[in-house]
Amino acid sequence: MCAAGPSPDDALVQPRPARTVALLLVATIFVTGAMAWPRTAASGGKTPVPPTAPPSTASPTTAAPRGLAPGLVAAFGAAVAAARQAGHNLSVTSGFRTVAEQEALLADAIAEYGPTEARRWVFPPDRSMHVRGLAVDVGDKRAAKWLDDHGARFGLCRTLSWEWWHFEWRPAWEASSSCPGPVDDPADAPD
Repeated sequence: MCAAGPSPDDALVQPRPARTVALLLVATIFVTGAMAWPRTAASGGKTPVPPTAPPSTASPTTAAPRGLAPGLVAAFGAAVAAARQAGHNLSVTSGFRTVAEQEALLADAIAEYGPTEARRWVFPPDRSMHVRGLAVDVGDKRAAKWLDDHGARFGLCRTLSWEWWHFEWRPAWEASSSCPGPVDDPADAPD
């Protein structure tokens, strides 16, 4: 004889609050992330026009600290610790890039914005501090503001006025605890 189904007292049909909360949390994160994630040309959407968000961390940029100047790595580590004490989560969205990665980013930007505007947002490899291992992009705007206000003591300076997320490091800046002012024109960016 077949049973009509599980009894309401059966443990398998009883609600599990912890599992329900966990599933709701995962679903909320997934949906929120899907809505907030910048759409790219490959996904059928347009890349957001900066400075609404930092550049995507997806390929072709290298996320690992490989290739960054050791002084930059040490300075950023110290800045992360100080920012954490001040209540900020300072994180890198983009760091070192190879020449090929930078060329690919520039080609994509030229296709999207045209050659003049693209070179404002993506420097050619010979001018990019990411290629030289001297630049990082940070993701959290409030943490970036903290770094802009306190970065001089680490030699981490926002060098481009139109990119709130882009910070560069130089040994001389760290030694003097001072930053050059952010420039308004790409041609004036520090070497």
